[in-house]
Amino acid sequence: MGVTAAPARARVASLDGIRGGFMLLFMAYHFGLTVLGGAWTGINVFFVLSGFLIARLLLVERERFGRVDLLGFYRRRARRLLPALIALLLVLAVWGLAFADDAARRQLRGDLVATLGFVMNWRLIAQADQYFAEFGSASMLRHAWTLSVEEQFYVVVPLLLAVLAWLGSRRIAAVVLVLLALASAWWTTQVGVGDATAQAHAYYGTDTRVQSLLVGVLLAYLVAGTGAVTRRVPSRGVLEPVAWASLLGLLTALVLVDPMSSLFFERGGILVQSAIVAVLVWACVARPDLSVHHVLGWRPLAWLGERSYGLYLYHWPVKLWIERGVPQIGTAAEIVVGCLVTTLLASLSYRYLERPVLDHGLRGLVPRLRRPGWLAVVGPASVVVMAVLVGQVPATGQAVAARDVPPLRAGQPAYEAGEEPTRIAVFGDSLPDRLAEVFPAEQYEDLSVTSLAVPGCDLLESRIAYRELQQDDECRAAKRDFAANVRDADVDTVLVMLPTFAAIPHEDPAGEPIWLESPQFRREVLDALDRLREGAAESGTTMQVATLPCRDPRQMATIPGISTYVADHPEVIDATAEPSVVNDWVRAWARARSVPLVDLYGVLGCGDGPVQEINDVTLFSDGLHFDDEAAAMVWTWLAPAVRDRAREATR
Repeated sequence: MGVTAAPARARVASLDGIRGGFMLLFMAYHFGLTVLGGAWTGINVFFVLSGFLIARLLLVERERFGRVDLLGFYRRRARRLLPALIALLLVLAVWGLAFADDAARRQLRGDLVATLGFVMNWRLIAQADQYFAEFGSASMLRHAWTLSVEEQFYVVVPLLLAVLAWLGSRRIAAVVLVLLALASAWWTTQVGVGDATAQAHAYYGTDTRVQSLLVGVLLAYLVAGTGAVTRRVPSRGVLEPVAWASLLGLLTALVLVDPMSSLFFERGGILVQSAIVAVLVWACVARPDLSVHHVLGWRPLAWLGERSYGLYLYHWPVKLWIERGVPQIGTAAEIVVGCLVTTLLASLSYRYLERPVLDHGLRGLVPRLRRPGWLAVVGPASVVVMAVLVGQVPATGQAVAARDVPPLRAGQPAYEAGEEPTRIAVFGDSLPDRLAEVFPAEQYEDLSVTSLAVPGCDLLESRIAYRELQQDDECRAAKRDFAANVRDADVDTVLVMLPTFAAIPHEDPAGEPIWLESPQFRREVLDALDRLREGAAESGTTMQVATLPCRDPRQMATIPGISTYVADHPEVIDATAEPSVVNDWVRAWARARSVPLVDLYGVLGCGDGPVQEINDVTLFSDGLHFDDEAAAMVWTWLAPAVRDRAREATR
């Protein structure tokens, strides 16, 4: 008996189910289900589906009417994307004005504009943003990069299809699409994942991600419309196991594929996975009698798929707000609450915002308004105005006037510049990197500070037991090339600060956790310091080592990306917030090797509990990094301390 494929413009429940199911797993991962470490590969599933569905619509329109209504296409895309997006951007802007600190507002200002202009992915690339480094100051709109990639593709795809139609043959067009997808895959291997900049480009780039979208377009050329290249559909006995194997492969990737996998980014894995997605999509469209079609078309999954845009749009801010507002929430509770809240928001958005505009245009929102078209201008303009208001904070480095910065220690003498300049380098993770960034050079004319630090970098060589905090190639290179980097920086002294998460358990070669109490842990910390000391000596530079500051464990528990881990391992965050054990090791090591010690822990008054403020200045608003004013205050003590120790070491 013959099987009729789904009409080109009909809604295919199983395709909605694919989107809904993978979106649910994607959300669960972000809300704390870390076993799904490869959930990011689901983005390739969404891209293939988008490419297929958009190309299919355009091909059928061209076949029916002989042309594509370009303005109509862009109008439909705007109706689909902008209402919910503008609503989210305005909510985030209000949040920024009411609750965000200056650093968050500076970031949000640019993020709002970049997201509205659908260039957020290139903004993240310019910042070398690390998608899997969620702790610290993850952008509320980091996830908007996918919308930017798709919208950039939507601008080009009608023109691409027009060129392919000019070729006169779908087979030739299919060959061109194959070559374009292969070119994108090859280019991705050239970008690679060798350092933070490359990783950001490989992950967020339109040029690296377009291969998945092109696979979707290729599938549309092969099977959609009356001009389909192939109209033959394999029998159910052949296609059924192929479809299930494809689905199983995609689900397996969610568990087995590592973040920034070289297999995917340097060996063509994204293209291979995209082809597997295309097989599954083809099976669902070509044979509605398949069991996989009925399973994926299950009404709850299809219902989620219809609302997948809202689910994706809202889940990331919900995640960050939950982790900051309810830091004590456990992993299971965060997954359940996060998914339920996001689903509720997406459902309301779909019913009262997205669907009315899709069905009736802007009049669907304000049916009694005589001319609702003005909303198309007012909405985006409001986002721009709000972004300007959000950004009304002092620029980094100008946030605190010199006269307003109190000294860190009472009775501390005013700084006096020396006759000879002292050049300082700092090495470690984002804490020293941030200190170097906001160093008030105008107050210390005889000093210069260079950052050799790498945010998120761990000084130990063993693997961190918590997979979300893994060191990347840039970190490994910074440690490997430490001596050469110090020599090239041409500094007089280098200040080494241990990583903030030094108390996070690591793993031995067998994969077993090494805890802070283990002699092996202490040995690894001291070995790392020895290697850095040898590197400094090799470069002809003196080395200093700083103790870690104390922090408020309740505040650290709000850090996005680690809050679920903290909820399950409170002893780890306690040891990180009160790093007396590691600091004792550092002090003993410095005494034994005559390395100058910069006791940041002691000068902050740690030891009797967390220190949140000094001289009415908040130290760590984000739980990790010194606020601008706090950093300037710390430099009033740190600058002369490091300078004087450097001079003493060279006498």
